[in-house]
Amino acid sequence: MKTRKHNASPKSLRKDKLVAYLTLVSLIVVATVAVFWIQGYRIGSSVGIATDEIKTPIDPSLVCMVNDAYMGVAQIPVPVNGKTYYGCCEMCVDKLNNLESARIAIDPYSGNPVDKSEAFIVVTNQQGAVAYFESEANYNALKKN
Repeated sequence: MKTRKHNASPKSLRKDKLVAYLTLVSLIVVATVAVFWIQGYRIGSSVGIATDEIKTPIDPSLVCMVNDAYMGVAQIPVPVNGKTYYGCCEMCVDKLNNLESARIAIDPYSGNPVDKSEAFIVVTNQQGAVAYFESEANYNALKKN
């Protein structure tokens, strides 16, 4: 049985290599853009904090108290023992219902435990991290230092 040899011209080989190279470059560019877009979307759209909003008191209903993060939109209310906590998803709701540690934070000024449902809450950075204080007085005292 005879096999036919395919003798591609140098011109068609260059064209094939160029197409393969451009395809590879396109895939890399699309993947890179997708990664940066996803990361930017995750931080920017879920947080959306202007610099002048940082370190001002915020409504507890806008905070996921499990992730200790300002979410910018109303969260799921979780009533526990007559107090209301907030979570962003069913996993957070479960943790708030079942883990006391998810409902407690440490006041950065006094070092005392604080019930998150009763805390004075401030956003501490543009990524949306929050801090819980026993009182506005503790927050103001920390700001002075």
